Amino acid sequence: MSSKPKREWIVLADAAHAKIFTRNYVDGAVKQTWDMEHPAARALQHELGADRPGHGHGSASHHRYAYSDHADLPEQESRSFLRSVAGEVNRAVRQKEMDDIVLIALPKTMATLKSGFNNYTLAKVSGEYPRNLLGLPETALVERLKDLAPKVE
Repeated sequence: MSSKPKREWIVLADAAHAKIFTRNYVDGAVKQTWDMEHPAARALQHELGADRPGHGHGSASHHRYAYSDHADLPEQESRSFLRSVAGEVNRAVRQKEMDDIVLIALPKTMATLKSGFNNYTLAKVSGEYPRNLLGLPETALVERLKDLAPKVE
């Protein structure tokens, strides 16, 4: 058993906002160390410069139809943002800034985050909680963390 104190990162994220809290020792104080927001991931499609899809005519009929727009720009912005958050966590693992990582995000966001993690970072994940707790103040977050049980696979 190691006598070295355990350093834990608690990563909270949604599509356009991420916070990282640190906790030394298992029941130590929680302190926010990182806060990043990406407003473009919350923007509407037309706010990012994309017009509505055009219309066409069927060759065999006189019916009009809308061209489908395959680019979901806010979704792309969100993925890019979450990959940068994952890059920050990967960097911290490489520099041995923590011993464990707890992820708190809705399932789709968590999957995007984890897809940006390298194998070393994935090995540090000790808990995953499918919740969005970004709006909680630090004191309430500590209480919620006590209530959450580790994910069993």
